[in-house]
Amino acid sequence: MSVLKREKNKKKQRYYRKNYVTLVIILLLLTVMTFYFLLFTDFFNIETIEILDNDTVTKEEILLKSGLKDGQSIFRFNKGQVLKSIEKIPYIKNASLVRVFPNKIKIYINERRVISAFFYESKFLYVDDGEIILEYAEDLRETNIPIITISSESIGSVLVGNQVQLQPEWIKKHLFTILKLFKDEEILKYISEINITKDNVLHMYTKGGSIIKVKTSDRIVEKLDFIRTYLMEKDERMIIDLTHSGNPTYIPR
Repeated sequence: MSVLKREKNKKKQRYYRKNYVTLVIILLLLTVMTFYFLLFTDFFNIETIEILDNDTVTKEEILLKSGLKDGQSIFRFNKGQVLKSIEKIPYIKNASLVRVFPNKIKIYINERRVISAFFYESKFLYVDDGEIILEYAEDLRETNIPIITISSESIGSVLVGNQVQLQPEWIKKHLFTILKLFKDEEILKYISEINITKDNVLHMYTKGGSIIKVKTSDRIVEKLDFIRTYLMEKDERMIIDLTHSGNPTYIPR
């Protein structure tokens, strides 16, 4: 290769290197400017925080837990941490968050639904179908859920946000299986109280004045059609015994 040609190649390489360095500097400056624009200008500051699908938990409580405030940058918060904080509220099962550019936040709430209320030490433990204690309240606000009555000794430690503890454990399993089944069949609203006796028999008091006695949820599943029809069409103040095999026996109350 001639000396002239080598010099020409060297000049070409220096030219490319110079252009490459210039391009890198320009891209770096653009990145810094974009970063500054996104984080430190008012254009992306939050102006609206919209809370959706919340019924029980107030918007104010959710906002307080989220830590979000009007005026902060839409980028300057950890989305996962915000949702984790919101989901610490016992009534909230899960939540999702959407950034709507340039200045709006939408938070979607999926709340837990109360399935029953345990009467415990003159107060009410509101519980969902996941057996989670949602609230320890002075009064009964729900009218379409049954009150669960049981000896105080059968209830373990009470901590809002944790599962309710019942002894023996198997009676809790049967109780919640019945509650969930009745909820799915839309007949839970016909039950006013479920009393768990010392012999671990469930006495279900209906709003029509009847008592349905049962030991296990298996028996409820077996006689579900009968129970549904009775609750929705008859309910004539009877004592219905399902604690034995075979057909139900019932006598006037």
